[in-house]
Amino acid sequence: MNVTLRSGVPAVVVLGGLNGLGITRSLGCGDITTYVVDNNRLHPGMWSRYARPVHSQGVEGRELIESLLKLQAGLGERPMLFNTHEMAVLTISEHRSELESLFRFRMPKHEMVLTLQDKSKFHQLAIANDLPVPRGEVLRANSDISKLLNSLHFPIVVKPADKGQVHSGKAPGVVIFERLEEALSGCEAMLQCAGEAIVQEWIDGASDKIYFCLFYRGRQGKIVSMFTGRKLASSPPGIGLTAYCTAAPEARESLEPMTAAFLERIDYAGIGSVEYKWCAASRRFLIIEPTVGRSDWQEEVATLCGVNIPLEAYCHELELTPPARPSPASDIVWRASLLEPLKTQRPTLSAGARVYDGYWRRNDVMPALLHYSHGTLAASMRRLRRHINPTR
Repeated sequence: MNVTLRSGVPAVVVLGGLNGLGITRSLGCGDITTYVVDNNRLHPGMWSRYARPVHSQGVEGRELIESLLKLQAGLGERPMLFNTHEMAVLTISEHRSELESLFRFRMPKHEMVLTLQDKSKFHQLAIANDLPVPRGEVLRANSDISKLLNSLHFPIVVKPADKGQVHSGKAPGVVIFERLEEALSGCEAMLQCAGEAIVQEWIDGASDKIYFCLFYRGRQGKIVSMFTGRKLASSPPGIGLTAYCTAAPEARESLEPMTAAFLERIDYAGIGSVEYKWCAASRRFLIIEPTVGRSDWQEEVATLCGVNIPLEAYCHELELTPPARPSPASDIVWRASLLEPLKTQRPTLSAGARVYDGYWRRNDVMPALLHYSHGTLAASMRRLRRHINPTR
């Protein structure tokens, strides 16, 4: 449902990837003028009919800040800022004193951002506050590995504490070890490239046991908007990004109060999410990780199901009456791309399921045309290079 809000205040979205495209389309439902800031002109969100593309030299660090300041100076307004880029979270948090008078946005206090962004620090916070998380240990030195691993039940999951190490390509995101012998050498390798890591017991269950709460927390701790969803498949299977997901009304009564209590305890502000996994052994949901200072990869599934978090956040910050929510849609499935069946096992869907591709929309075709044509060409070039020089 599209509505026109009586506001001339624009929005600014950082990064035009799949996440940013979903935010831009969600704001488009309210006819909000939206600028998408990116250093890659070929990112699909830059080509949406709802976007006004803005090229930046960078999307983190000082280059991003300079681009935002220049954009705002030209607008003459105080736009609503939506960040979709994990590597820009610390940049925006560190420069909030420069940005807060020029943009509308909310984030937790900087110290809390640092804690929630670091997997080891978050694990320690969770333990100190009796939050339900998998049993785990923080690894900082090779001398600790044997003792700490012997205290856990296998299989285990090992992740770098600093997500920046993953994005820079210096460390893998998630590694699963079935046996102690392989974990000993694997953890040494992880510490060598990541410096610090979190080791947790694996929660048994497929990707469809993973749930998430997407939310926006505004003035005076008000939960402006919240949506509970469930993964149906991940890519790579079990440990990767969401490939398919849907609404999970059956989990709302359990997860939304739990999420609200967690946000209250840490005095969270702004957009974010919490990911959970159902643990059959303990018969409860365990927190896998929070997303802080940015929207989530599959954020648009909420909008498709009738809970437009970006638009409701915009209305809250500008003190506008949000549009009425449509009746909850059933059997809506969000799929990251039409290529997902080639990368992961396609989930079993109900006969009446309506699958929405992350890139393709009949009324907004350019992002899909660009993404799929460019992606296909890039894949063809990679195959050609391997054919010409198979040793590389």
